Amino acid sequence: MTSRCRAVFPLLLVVAVAFAIPAPSAFAAGRPAAARHDRSASEPLRPAPDDRRIRTTDARIRALIDVAVLASPSLRALVERVERSDVVVYVQCERYAPSRVAGRLTFISAVGGLRYVVVRLMRLESRAQQIALLAHELQHAVEIADTPAIVDGPSLAREYRRMGHVNPWTSTPGIAFDTAAAVDVGRQVLMEVGTATGD
Repeated sequence: MTSRCRAVFPLLLVVAVAFAIPAPSAFAAGRPAAARHDRSASEPLRPAPDDRRIRTTDARIRALIDVAVLASPSLRALVERVERSDVVVYVQCERYAPSRVAGRLTFISAVGGLRYVVVRLMRLESRAQQIALLAHELQHAVEIADTPAIVDGPSLAREYRRMGHVNPWTSTPGIAFDTAAAVDVGRQVLMEVGTATGD
């Protein structure tokens, strides 16, 4: 992938990086706090629309996700893992990135047995690259889901120093991290989607 992506973790708990983040209830498409903590791996993946862990108010992004899970087994596995976790991911698209990165994930809060993150994606012309960018950020969501110790900004920064690396080139406030796994899954999904769709 030519576009840079990263996970952004603020220095202070629930502090937005380069944009204001509404409270989780402003995004919620259903029952946020009373939802299950962790779904069984054997449970069929059939979440009701108001119970999805991956949420968006953007019809284009929702359609993109629906296409992506059919075109890419790797992205489908990421979606299934997130849907069985205690991590709620709000996905938003922006026309212009505020820095040199095309995608970023920001931790919001942990409340009611759920952990909330926001993924912001720069709008890309290539559908395959947009899906690969989404996969990169969903890998970060899976990394958070797989690390129960991440409950706020400081713990997230501590764990990402252990599992990833700091990106010193970021131009937005806060600390930016990335992982080899997120880079690898983005490349893999780009290949899978390109093969499936001809993009």
